[in-house]
Parts: sequence; C-alpha cells; structure tokens
Amino acid sequence: MSSENVDLTRAAYQAYAQGDLSTMLNIVDPDLEWTYLDPALNDPEPQVCHGRHELAAALERQGERGLRSEVEDVLGHGNRVIVTERTPGVDAYRVRQAADRNFTVLTAREGRIVALRDCRDRQEGPCDHRQGIGAGIG
Repeated sequence: MSSENVDLTRAAYQAYAQGDLSTMLNIVDPDLEWTYLDPALNDPEPQVCHGRHELAAALERQGERGLRSEVEDVLGHGNRVIVTERTPGVDAYRVRQAADRNFTVLTAREGRIVALRDCRDRQEGPCDHRQGIGAGIG
C-alpha cells in the first residue's frame, strides 16, 4: 500500500508541476482536511481547513506570486506519505525562514489524498520519519 500512496502523491505533485491543477485536485478528496501553519507568524498554531477548494485557493495564490514547488523527497509508510518540497522564493513571504522548504504529511485512502498536515521542519512530530511517518495523524 505504501508504494501506491507514494505513486499517488508523486502523480499529484507532477500534475501540479506541469500546471495541471485540475488533475492534481482530482487526486485530492473533496472533503480534504488540511492542517496548515500560517507563514506570516513566527510560531503559528496549526489551523484546519476543510475541502479541496481551500487547497485550490492557496495554490492559486502561490501561483500568482510566481512560486512553484519542486519535490525533493517522498517517503511512504502505510497510508501516510511525507513530502519534502522546495519552493524557491517562498521564504520571502515567511517570518520563519526554512531554506525555501516545506514538509507535509499526506494521508491517502482509496486512491485519494484525504488529509494534509504541514510541519515546521523534518523533526516535528508528525514529520519525523523516525517516529513512523505521520505519528498521531488521523
């Protein structure tokens, strides 16, 4: 199952990289739960969004700023996948600098991405591969 979810994740990121937001969003469940960290704050509390339309709006804002994410690493463990991505120039929009990198744990179920959780860095709880990818994420 892990390799299928890694492939699913790579397909979503590949579609997005090619500018095919529609295909990418079709891989995302309509009821997506996305826990994100507000980049305008130094130590943000996680905020939860629901629905793929929230993700689409964020990706459109990113595109309007001329930002494109590049996948650096994808690791799978069961139904969870951790993605390390680099978005050149994104640190200009963040209080907390991260070498233009983002860390996200995705949860896949039945061929769709059903949850996303952003992490501050690779060692933060759910993103720490040593703890079992996505430890504590539902």
